Amino acid sequence: MNIITVIPLTRSKVGENLSYFTASKVPVGAMVSVPLRSKSIHAVVTDCQPAENLKADIRKAPFEIRKLGSVRAIRFFPISFMTSCRILAEYYATHIGNILNVLISDTLLEQIQKIAPPVQKTDTNETISPSIKTSETYAVQGDDDDRLGSWRSMIRQEFARKKSVAIHAPTVSDARHLFKALEKGIEGYIFLLHGGMTPKNIVTTWQAIAKNPHPIVMVASGAFAISPRMDIDTVIIERENARGWIQERAPYIDIRHGLETIARRLCQKVYLADSLLRVETLARLDAREITESSPFKWRSISAAKDRLVNMRMPSADLKQDEKVDQKTSPHFKILSPELEELIKHNQEESTHLFIMTIRRGIATITICDDCQKIVICTQCSAPVVLHTSPETGRNFFMCHKCGIRRSADETCKYCDSWRLTPLGIGIDRVYADIRERFPDIDIIKIDIETTKNDKAVYEKLERFRSKPGSILLGTELALSRLSEKVEHVAVVSLDSLFALPDFRIQEKIMYTIIRLRSLAIRSVLVQTRRSEEAVFEYGLKGNLSDFYRFTLEDRKKFSYPPFATLIKITLQGKKDIIAQEMSAIKTLVEPYELDIFPAFTSTVRGLSIIHGLIKLPPLIWPNTDLLAKLRSLPPGARVKINPESLL
Repeated sequence: MNIITVIPLTRSKVGENLSYFTASKVPVGAMVSVPLRSKSIHAVVTDCQPAENLKADIRKAPFEIRKLGSVRAIRFFPISFMTSCRILAEYYATHIGNILNVLISDTLLEQIQKIAPPVQKTDTNETISPSIKTSETYAVQGDDDDRLGSWRSMIRQEFARKKSVAIHAPTVSDARHLFKALEKGIEGYIFLLHGGMTPKNIVTTWQAIAKNPHPIVMVASGAFAISPRMDIDTVIIERENARGWIQERAPYIDIRHGLETIARRLCQKVYLADSLLRVETLARLDAREITESSPFKWRSISAAKDRLVNMRMPSADLKQDEKVDQKTSPHFKILSPELEELIKHNQEESTHLFIMTIRRGIATITICDDCQKIVICTQCSAPVVLHTSPETGRNFFMCHKCGIRRSADETCKYCDSWRLTPLGIGIDRVYADIRERFPDIDIIKIDIETTKNDKAVYEKLERFRSKPGSILLGTELALSRLSEKVEHVAVVSLDSLFALPDFRIQEKIMYTIIRLRSLAIRSVLVQTRRSEEAVFEYGLKGNLSDFYRFTLEDRKKFSYPPFATLIKITLQGKKDIIAQEMSAIKTLVEPYELDIFPAFTSTVRGLSIIHGLIKLPPLIWPNTDLLAKLRSLPPGARVKINPESLL
C-alpha cells in the first residue's frame, strides 16, 4: 500500500496538498483523477511513499485518508520539472501548486489528458544536486536588430544539429513581434504560444509542436515553461529587463528565474538578452556566474540626433513668492519651442513623429505643498493621477494600478492642507495642447482608455503608418507595441517617475530612453525639468557601461539587489490589529531584522496597509529556518521575494 501526495487542480478552496492511499506505485509528475467531496478532479502527484514509512504521520493526521481506487495515471510532468518547481517554491516561500499555476497555462492543465506530455529530454539528471550547475547561462546585450540577427544564425545552427530552440518573451505583444521578426524562411517550423490565444488554438499548436519531425522554434510567453519536445537545447529569455516577468498576484514569482531554473535541470543553454540587461544580471556577469556572449555591447549606437531640453524656468524669471500654476502661468510650458519646431518640421517633411508621455490623464502625480507628501490611492497606495470628467468637467483622482476613483476636492490626508499641486504631464493635457497649437495635424492617441485591446492598438498604429506628417501620441502601451522605426521620437516628460519610491526607477528610465533611441531614425528629443539627472546623459548617449557602474554603486550604498535579497511582507486590515500582527511577525523572524514601514495608508474599506522588509546578505536565501517561519504566516500575509517596488 502506498500514500500519494497530490496538488489538486481545482478552483475550489482546498488544501495545498491532498493525500490518498492506493495499491499502485504512482510516479511523481503523473496526472491522476482523485475524489474530492462528491466529484472527481485532476491532480499532479508530488510524492509517493510506502504506507509503512508513514505510519506515525497517518495516525496523527486530523483527517481520514481516502482510497484513490483505480489509477489511470498519465505521466505528464518530468521529475526534473517537478524538482525545479520544488526549488522555486522554496525560494519564493510558497507551494509547488502555486508555481505550477504560474508556469503552466490553464488551458494545458484543463486539456492535459488530450495533449502530448512535455517529456523534454530524459530524466537522467534528476539525481543531480540542485546546487550543481547543469547548463551554461549567457548574457547578450545589444541592439534589437543585432540580437534578432544572432537568433536567426543560432536557429540555423541548431537546426543543422537537429536541435530545437525555445524563445520566451514577457508579454503577448513581445512574443508576437519576435514571431513575426523570425518566421521568414522557417515557416512551418516556428510556432507561437501565448495566453491571448483561444484554448482550441493553444491545443492545436501544442500538438503540432509535438508531432513535427523537424526541429522547431517555439516562441512563447512565460506560461509555457515546458514543451512536448525532447530536442530543445537552447532557451532564450528575450527582453530580460522588461516589466511583465513578475506576477502581479501570488506567488509573485519572477518567471525569468523560473525559466532559467528549469533549463538548468534539463542541461539546456540559457541566453538572457536585451538592449540593456538588468543590473542584477550584469552583476552576475561581473562575478563570472554567467558568460558574456557575442554580440555584447556596452554602448547603444544610434544615428539619430539627440537633444535634451531643460524645461525648468530660471528662478530669475519669477517674481519673489510667485507660485507657478501649471494651468494658468505663462511660465509653465508643456511643449518646448524645440518640440513645437519638430512638430512643424514633421508635418512639412511628411515624416512620422512619436511623442511619448508616461501616463494617461492630466497630471501624473499630485503633491502637498506643505508636507511634500504625494497623494496616493487609498486602496493600494500607488500615486493617483488627476483626470477631468468629459461629462461634468470636474476633476477626479484615479489610481492606474487598481482603478479606484475619487473626487479631487480633498485636503491632504497627512496634514489636512488644501495646497495640493498637480505635477507631471499626462497624455490628455499634452493632446489638448498640441491640438490647440496645431489644429490641422492628425493626432493618433494610444492609451488604455482610448485603446482597450490589442486590436484597437494595432489599428491605430496602422493608421499612423499610413498618414505621413501625423503624430502618434502614446503612453508606454504604445511604446510596447511599436516595433517599426519612425523618423522622430520625443518625450514630453519622464520627471514624475523620479517621485516613485522604487529603487529600480533609474533603471526603468534608462531602459525607456534606450528603447526610444532604438526606434528613432533621425532625431530623439527629451524634455525634462530635472536635466541634472545623470540618467539622461547616459541614456541619450547610449552609455550603458557608465550607467551600470553608477547604478551599481547606488545599490551597494543602500543594500539593494544584487547586494541583498529583499523579502517584503504586507498586511492589510484594521490599523491596530495589523500593527500587532506585524509586531508579532517581527518577533517571529528574529534574529532576522524586520524593518516596518512607518506609514499606514487607509483604504476605501476603512482598512490599512503596512509593510515589513527583511534585507538578507546575498547567497543565504533560501534558508530552512526563515523559510519555515514565512510559511507559517497567516494566509492574509503577502510575501514577495525581491519585489519590483518597495511601495
